[in-house]
Amino acid sequence: MSMMAAAPCGPPGKPVIDSVSATSIALHWDKPRNTGNGQIQGYIVEMKPTGGAWHQVNVEPVRNPEMVVSHLTEGQKYQFSVKAVNEAGPGPPSIATASVVAEKPAGTNLNFILARQCLGLFPINPVLCSIV
Repeated sequence: MSMMAAAPCGPPGKPVIDSVSATSIALHWDKPRNTGNGQIQGYIVEMKPTGGAWHQVNVEPVRNPEMVVSHLTEGQKYQFSVKAVNEAGPGPPSIATASVVAEKPAGTNLNFILARQCLGLFPINPVLCSIV
C-alpha cells in the first residue's frame, strides 16, 4: 500500500469579521475544502494596513479557525487573509476581507456608564436600567 505525499492545503474560506474594537479585530473562517492529503496543523493569519504590505500576524499557526488580532492602531483600516498549514507547509491565502477600521463600537461609552450605574455604582433612574 503506497501513501500519497502531502501537498499544501487549498485556501481556507474568506475570513469573517466577528467584532471590532479600537485596538483589536476578531475573525473566523471556514476550513479549506482541500487538505492536500494531509492533516491541517493550523492557520497563519496575515494582515495588511491600507497602503502597507501583507505580513504574518501569528508566530506559530493557530489550531482553530478563529483569531483575535490585537495591537492594532485605532482609526487604521486593515484587510485580513488566512493560509492553512499541513505537513507540506502553508497553502495559498484565502480571499482577503474587505477593509475594516479598528474603532470603538458606537455607543460603547454610554453602555458602559449605564451598566455601571445599574449595578449600583452610581445613582440613576431605574427606568434606564430596564433598557440596558
